Amino acid sequence: MNKKDKDELFNKGLSEKEIDSLTQKGFTKEEMLQAKEYNEEIKKGSNFISWLVDLITWLIP
Repeated sequence: MNKKDKDELFNKGLSEKEIDSLTQKGFTKEEMLQAKEYNEEIKKGSNFISWLVDLITWLIP
C-alpha cells in the first residue's frame, strides 16, 4: 500500500493501527473502506435500538 492510499484511509477516519492490522490480514484499501462504513452503520443501528429500548422501557411502567 502506498502513501497516497494510506493518506486517503487516514482522511476516511481509520487509524494507523487499524490500517496496519487490516493490511497484515490481507485487506485491500477498498475492503478497508467498506469495513469502516459497515462498522459505522452497525453503530448507528445499535444506537437506534438502544434509544428504542429506552423509550419502550420508559413507556411501560
